[in-house]
Amino acid sequence: MLDVEQKREMIQFVLETEQQQGFSAIPCTNPDSFGARIDTSQPLTEIRESDLYFCLEEREVAVQGKKVDLSVREFNALYLLLMNRRRVMTFETIAYHVWSEEYVENELTAIHNIMSRLRQKLKISPDIPDYIISVRGVGYKFDTTQQKK
Repeated sequence: MLDVEQKREMIQFVLETEQQQGFSAIPCTNPDSFGARIDTSQPLTEIRESDLYFCLEEREVAVQGKKVDLSVREFNALYLLLMNRRRVMTFETIAYHVWSEEYVENELTAIHNIMSRLRQKLKISPDIPDYIISVRGVGYKFDTTQQKK
């Protein structure tokens, strides 16, 4: 868990990124969105994209209101893609942010596996769009405006 100062720093970072990148991070207005919060005086950073709900501080993800359980690495990969919507994140960038280390060729399989599990977990029904788009030989991006055919 993050302490109060870490939460403030994270929120400041997200808000600055929001201004630079022009996406919608919404302060939490529903304190009961996924259960009780410890500190209700601090707003949470929520991102809503189509049917996807993402809460950074509570590390919660839901699709069509159904909570999705993600591993730490899956959550971090989704966070990276959400923060850089419609931008292709290279395999090297994903490896650095998810594992905090230099990209190594054998991590390519691990990246593919994480993205595959994320796709499976986020697609709770056939009408859910493919949020995570593969860019062959380069990396992945989060984009709800274009669908795979």
